[in-house]
Amino acid sequence: MTKKLVNRVLLINDDGIDAPGIALLKEVAHDIAHEVWVVAPVIDQSGVSCAISLKTPFRIAKRSEHEYAVYGTPADCAAFALRYVMRDNLPDLVLSGINNGSNLGFETVLSGTVGGAMMAMVMGVRSIAFSQVTAEGSGVTNWRSAKHYTYRVIEKLLNTQWPNHICMNVNFPNCDEDDVKGIKITVQGEPDVDGLTITPVKDPENNDYFWFRAAHGHDTHNPNKELDATNLNYVAITPLSYERTDANVYQQLLEQFK
Repeated sequence: MTKKLVNRVLLINDDGIDAPGIALLKEVAHDIAHEVWVVAPVIDQSGVSCAISLKTPFRIAKRSEHEYAVYGTPADCAAFALRYVMRDNLPDLVLSGINNGSNLGFETVLSGTVGGAMMAMVMGVRSIAFSQVTAEGSGVTNWRSAKHYTYRVIEKLLNTQWPNHICMNVNFPNCDEDDVKGIKITVQGEPDVDGLTITPVKDPENNDYFWFRAAHGHDTHNPNKELDATNLNYVAITPLSYERTDANVYQQLLEQFK
């Protein structure tokens, strides 16, 4: 029997409340917490980042005492949970995911998985975003490294007592658990957007519509970069902050604008 690490945990995601990744995360959550809440979108909200429904109302469907499906974004889910349904008994930890696909480098800017975790972070609750790297274009997800390492990662992170203003971004490599080389603390790294393309397609009436497509590079240039670390079969953990100000350029501008 695994050791309970926290009293109350909240699960959110961007793939939707019935996605396989959140089902896997729910299993782990019951191992680490005495009480598990799920507040997640009704449908896939991938790519919405930290968007919140400021100009439109959103509806919810209560599925059970501790489970709500939200017609909104992952950030809506975090805000609804922390400012309304759980406001009198806040969770000790928010877990977002497990995303079906990577959230590495530039993807973290777009990710609803990371966006929901960031919303929880700015509301003062420690949060972790989880993603399972997949083979691009294969349509098949190997969840084995995520299933094997999620509890271990949470346990190690909780032992560090990291501050509330940091959100952890965790990516599991696309391999079996026996092939994982270990856990590596990584940086987000420079954006890898060479594979970001827009593909035009014709509808039945010959009108154009468009698909965004993104692909990663696979050459390893910096083993401390989260993309390169997962390419080498490491679990990558990157601490992310709300503060995006570049300190060097900030100082340079202060001097130039005196």
